[in-house]
Amino acid sequence: MLNTALFMQQIREHPIVATISIAAGTILASEVIWKAVKFFHSQLSGKRPLRVHEVLSFNELGDICAAQHLRKSMPGSPELTKSPEPIVLQCRNMYCSLRNVGKIVEQIDRAVYSLDVAIYTFSSLILADAFKRALQRGVSVRIISDREMVFSSGSQINVLACLGVPVRMPITSKMMHNKYCVIDGVERVEEIRRLKQRKWIRPYCSVVVSGSVNWTRQGFGGNWENCILSEDKELARMFQADFTRMWKAFEKSENNLKQE
Repeated sequence: MLNTALFMQQIREHPIVATISIAAGTILASEVIWKAVKFFHSQLSGKRPLRVHEVLSFNELGDICAAQHLRKSMPGSPELTKSPEPIVLQCRNMYCSLRNVGKIVEQIDRAVYSLDVAIYTFSSLILADAFKRALQRGVSVRIISDREMVFSSGSQINVLACLGVPVRMPITSKMMHNKYCVIDGVERVEEIRRLKQRKWIRPYCSVVVSGSVNWTRQGFGGNWENCILSEDKELARMFQADFTRMWKAFEKSENNLKQE
């Protein structure tokens, strides 16, 4: 009350100064509010810088640093405790197979709600371990694959199916040749929110992993391949829509997986 009385007294005694002060304060407040509105608008409209948006290349230069990584990852190596970031992600060889696979793993490890995978063949133990960690965190994992390659030697798809991951395949002689993964797609996250009757969701980021490479040792370390990692919202939306369409179309194949 005392502060209010003093304020009113100042206005009566110095009306011009008070008017200027109030006007300046109003302008300053409106500028702060406008900048806040622009910031939140840019966040919602997707104009902020993308967290991840890059192309990974796999080629004949991918294994030239393999021996170095093996040495640094041995028990007792000082490099193991120098940085919390995985050693392979620090590799200066931009074509390093382990580094690039590690970047895919890094995105899988960030999944909060869902991992929807459409992959022709999947035998990578490193990626399979990342999916197992996701399952332990409660992430929903779904896989669409080719009918023949699901049961190929070394396939990790059947391994994940035994852990409860639903797997669907086209019932046709034509190949399901896609190689992509949608991490926390908006449509799928919303579906999970409704199914679990949650009013609020934790922060998440939709990411697409897509390219020519199959998730195999040959794909990552023997072929000339590419893989795109992108947080682009429109790309994620389109890939999620494609996965959802196939998931519904291949519904009848899910119960037959373990019988073959």
